[in-house]
Amino acid sequence: MIGIGCTFEHRVSFLYGWRTRFGNNCIVDAYAQFKCPTSFEQTKRHNIEIGNNVFIGRGTIIDSNFSVRIGNNTFIAPTCFITDTNHNFEFPNLPIREQGGRYEPVDIGEDVWIGTHTVIVAGVSIGNGSIVAANSTVTRDVPHGVIVGGSPARFLKYRPGFER
Repeated sequence: MIGIGCTFEHRVSFLYGWRTRFGNNCIVDAYAQFKCPTSFEQTKRHNIEIGNNVFIGRGTIIDSNFSVRIGNNTFIAPTCFITDTNHNFEFPNLPIREQGGRYEPVDIGEDVWIGTHTVIVAGVSIGNGSIVAANSTVTRDVPHGVIVGGSPARFLKYRPGFER
């Protein structure tokens, strides 16, 4: 489902695109990919839900087998990777490829800025008004109104106006 006023640049690709929902006035830059090869959340109609006025940068990949939600007015810079899927690896005598996966929702709040080359892994929530610095790997929840960076991403400072 695509909202009113959305713009898609050339070579944007969808794998099972009917599992992706866009709000109004979204912009998706060239070569972005939306992948929903399976759906393990039986009560949801869409694996990927994108709010209004969201920008998704060139070459960004969103890979969802469960649930990825992106809030209104969020800016995702080029070449980011967002996934709600991870591999199991608990059994050393069984190849990782044969151990299956685990699926945990990703929730990106409203008015969030995700810097270029950022990776966001399964089970992470990013609070409203937060900023993730370029080249970061987000492996745990990010509170509202903070700036995080690094690999793994860690607290750097509060965003102006969100100080505690």
